[in-house]
Amino acid sequence: MFSKSSIRPFTILAGFVLCVPGSSAQIVARAQPVSSRAEVSVPSGPVGVTPLPITAGSSQYALGAADIIHVSVWKSPDLSQTVTVGPDGFVSLPLLGDVHVAGLTTNQLAQNLSSKLSAYVVSAQVTVSVVEIRSRLVFVTGQVGKPGAYSLIAPITVLQLIAQAGGLTTFANRKSILILRTVNSKIQRLRFNYTSALSGDMKQNINLQPGDTVVIP
Repeated sequence: MFSKSSIRPFTILAGFVLCVPGSSAQIVARAQPVSSRAEVSVPSGPVGVTPLPITAGSSQYALGAADIIHVSVWKSPDLSQTVTVGPDGFVSLPLLGDVHVAGLTTNQLAQNLSSKLSAYVVSAQVTVSVVEIRSRLVFVTGQVGKPGAYSLIAPITVLQLIAQAGGLTTFANRKSILILRTVNSKIQRLRFNYTSALSGDMKQNINLQPGDTVVIP
């Protein structure tokens, strides 16, 4: 336990740590680590597809299950930790126990934690940052330059995802691309003709949804 006299006053900061592919620049929100809950395994995508670092972001991003966050309490390393949001939307933190974080932005969570810690720490300065987004992923597999899982923070179309994944290879079947989407526990297969889309037929260039898989034969 921490006595009120042993902690100095501080304020609230919150934000994201974003890694942008192809750039050394980072958008950083000051933060430090907090308590531990067992790591939650991330639902696997197609074979050979693994989660990639955050590619874009906003301070309005709502946290979800499997996201990895970093919580920091200034000058209190024992209260700071990197944790994974559980499938129930909770994380376990020192002194506070299980705290529901799903649906909150980093700013909202920082304010919430600061308020809760006020019973133990005087004017606690809490910082929350997103280390990796895993709750909203889209997948691309097959004949693209960089198959993998991509964070879906802002709306993204099929063409945009293909471009982000390094474009089609010379072996890609441009007219037989599939978008696999689960709706009410059933898999929908949406066809996408890359050649037609480039020629101006943009009706099929739909916005992707979390969990969608783009298959390029």
